[in-house]
Amino acid sequence: MGDRGGGSLAADPDQFLVMPTGDGPFPGVVLAAEAFGINEFTRDVARRLAAEGFAVLVPDYYRGEGPTNPEGYDDFTEVMEHIAGLDFTQATRDVVDAVEALRALPTVDRDRVAVWGYCTGGTLAWLTACTMSDLRAAILFFPSQPRFEELGPSSPAHPLDLLWMLTGPTLFIYGSEDPVMPPDLLDDLRSRIDQWSVPAEVRVYKGGGHAFSAPWGPLRHAPSDEASWGEAVEFLQGNCGAGAHDR
Repeated sequence: MGDRGGGSLAADPDQFLVMPTGDGPFPGVVLAAEAFGINEFTRDVARRLAAEGFAVLVPDYYRGEGPTNPEGYDDFTEVMEHIAGLDFTQATRDVVDAVEALRALPTVDRDRVAVWGYCTGGTLAWLTACTMSDLRAAILFFPSQPRFEELGPSSPAHPLDLLWMLTGPTLFIYGSEDPVMPPDLLDDLRSRIDQWSVPAEVRVYKGGGHAFSAPWGPLRHAPSDEASWGEAVEFLQGNCGAGAHDR
């Protein structure tokens, strides 16, 4: 499953695990990668969260069939094809399975596990949080599919329509210029949160577009990335704690 603290690739090619230094048990995070899959950006996020005291497991919901250029933040042709062909039903189950796999580790506190996701991974983390009522938190960076283009076996329900199922603390993060979540859809999201008394917050970062956390390229918006990172970690720590707890 990977090396303790080093962040090396897991022996299982369909996952990446990084552990904090120490003996644990640690709080855990299942990180759902953006649509490029497990790339250096995702590994860096996992290492940064491990430095904050969290055990982090990243499942490969593409199951080894992801984009051939996962670092290509200046060309979205291939990644859009992968998003269009993704089975969100199976991919969500992969994230759910990763939560259970992380909980099974003796160095992880199974009662303090959260999900954290970016873009398409943000959608999968959202669906996972709707599926699993016992997660301690969900941090959702600009989920790309609040509504699917069409419903079917691989996308049977719009995430927005499942919002009422969220029972754990949830943080939605969007940029003010994100075309995926324009003002009217943001208003709809907030209205549903209020209507259904969902324990969720929506934070919007001025000037940020979609995928503003990209490490480079046209989507990156450094001010939004830097501000949202600190607030997301604070939200995670506030709901999961940080560091080892005695059993």
